[in-house]
Amino acid sequence: MPSFFDMYPYSLYIKVIAQRVREIIDQLLKDHGLNSSQAILLSHIHQSIEEHIEINRKYLEKTMALSGPSVTNLLNGLEKAGFITRTSNPKDGRNLRIDITDKAKQFLSERSDAFSKSEELITQGMSDAEKAMFVSLLTRAFENVEKQPPNE
Repeated sequence: MPSFFDMYPYSLYIKVIAQRVREIIDQLLKDHGLNSSQAILLSHIHQSIEEHIEINRKYLEKTMALSGPSVTNLLNGLEKAGFITRTSNPKDGRNLRIDITDKAKQFLSERSDAFSKSEELITQGMSDAEKAMFVSLLTRAFENVEKQPPNE
């Protein structure tokens, strides 16, 4: 009888690679007091601020494709670690305004190479042409699953 990996190699390989990459990135970010999800969200917040986009939890839910509680949990961790501040929005008291701190700016300017190291690990031994093909195939796979409604 074929193994589960033999029957469903794409799903399982993607899952295992994603888990392993996350573990590696989390380990590399540990000294900064961040995990991979927090670092990605912090980068997204910083980019949005740079582009003069007003950000709040609802905006982050939509653009990061995360649930409200997930965004809140990540923001709580970033605030507790001193990477962001949340203040009342003077335009709309129901929304909190999110800003990054000097600590976050320092982290972002140094751009921890955790993500670069994970990219190098994933593509180790691949030629430039293979890397381009790999990105193309990953992009197509991503687009395919994005077309599928979540409850089907």
